[in-house]
Order: sequence, then structure tokens, then C-alpha cells
Amino acid sequence: MLAWRQWICLLAVLVISMAANTAAAQYQNGIPVLLYHHVSEDKRDLPRLTVTPAEFERQLALLKHAGFQTISPGQLLAYMKQEPVVLPEKPVLITLDDGYEDNYTNAFPILKQFDFSAVIFMVGVNIDREERLSSRQIGEMSAAGISFGGHSVTHRDMTVLTGPELVRETKDIKKLLKKAAAKDVDVFSYPYGSYDLAAWEAVAAAGYQAAFTVLPGLNKPGRDNVYLLRRIPIYDNTDFNALFRLLDANQPKTKLLEYSPEYSE
Repeated sequence: MLAWRQWICLLAVLVISMAANTAAAQYQNGIPVLLYHHVSEDKRDLPRLTVTPAEFERQLALLKHAGFQTISPGQLLAYMKQEPVVLPEKPVLITLDDGYEDNYTNAFPILKQFDFSAVIFMVGVNIDREERLSSRQIGEMSAAGISFGGHSVTHRDMTVLTGPELVRETKDIKKLLKKAAAKDVDVFSYPYGSYDLAAWEAVAAAGYQAAFTVLPGLNKPGRDNVYLLRRIPIYDNTDFNALFRLLDANQPKTKLLEYSPEYSE
């Protein structure tokens, strides 16, 4: 009986490994992570970082109809660590930075429409602030499968902070979000995409399992570090049709992935 159970366990491990290897083989160049900020009709404050709800819906529809499926941060992390993980044939991770209220009012319904998940990186001082996400909205989205990650407490450039400041910026947002989302917070996004060794070490010491930058490209095991994960920013003027063709072929070009950092929360 013991031998039979062992065979069943071995078979289950083999099936998972084969599925993981198949997905990895079909995505040799890595997994894309898309970066959004505003999803709104109002482009007055940060026009370049704002995508209209209609355009956001169109972009997600392209991905959905081509067979892309969203994955969780945990799945991406397992893939990056080359651990057994079941991935869809065309995996993508969607992220939104800063925690604007339109992420709830506009982006959230569209994500649900396509059965997509996402990660929202939240700034601590923005919680319950006007035109930002409330604790109630964070809790509702978290319960519906949206993940939340830290984006510091005050959205300051982490490369100019002292040791104690780095500890507060990374640890305090983790506590705030865990309370609002009622779930552990395991991922972080560097404000403005700025990082150095001290920032990296502070993020790791705070207990985050991964951190996201604005370095362009796809995330590939053996090449990219889990604390320096790459993202593809989507702007109001991004030629998403051209980008989509490259993503569908798993061959994005650097010129489409250039990033100019935001200069406001």
C-alpha cells in the first residue's frame, strides 16, 4: 500500500513538473509584467500615465482573445526560482502603481470582465486619501483576488533615504496593507523605479519575497533577480497594437519599453 501511495505522489510531482516545463518552454524569453497607473477619462494631473477605461478594456480584450492569462505574484516568483509551478501557455502579470481610486471604479470592473487578476502597489499615505483607494475598497478587491504590494509609505526616492527611513518605508506599508487587505503582503515596487543596494536590502529584510523595478524587458530565470523584476509601462501614447504583436511572439523590443519616471504621486 505504501509503495502504491508513493507512486501516486511521484506521478503527481511529474505531472506538475511537466506542466511547468511545458509552459516555460513555450515562453523561452520570459514572462511580461505590464505597468499601469491611472485608468481614467481625466488626464489633467498625469496625462502620460493615464489610460482611458475604453483603451484599458481594449488592451485587455486583445490579451484575452489571444489566449493570455494573468498569473499571481506567487506563480511568477516560483517561475523565477525555477520551482515546480503550473503556468498558462501565455502568462502575464498586470500591475498598477500608487493606488488611485480609479483602480477600483474603472480598472477593477474591467479586470473582472475578463477574469483577470492584478497587483496594486499602494503608497501608505494614500490609503483613505481623497481620490485614492480606501481601506474598504482595498479589502473588497483583495477578497476578489486582487493582490496588493508595498510602494513605500511616502513615495520618496529610496536611494536618498537613511537606514531607519528605509526600514519605515518598507515595513510600515507592509503592516498597513496587511490590515486593509487581510492578507500577507509579499511584493514591493520601488517608487520612481529607483533602487540601490541599501534599498534592495531593506526590502528583503522587511520580508518581501520580490520587488519590481521599471527596468524594461521580460523576466527570465537565471538572468533576472527577484528583487529587480522588470516591467513594461503602458502610457497614454503607447502603441499597444505593436507591443501586443511583440508580446504575442514573446519578442518585445527595447524601444517600446523605455520608461520615463513619474514625478508626482
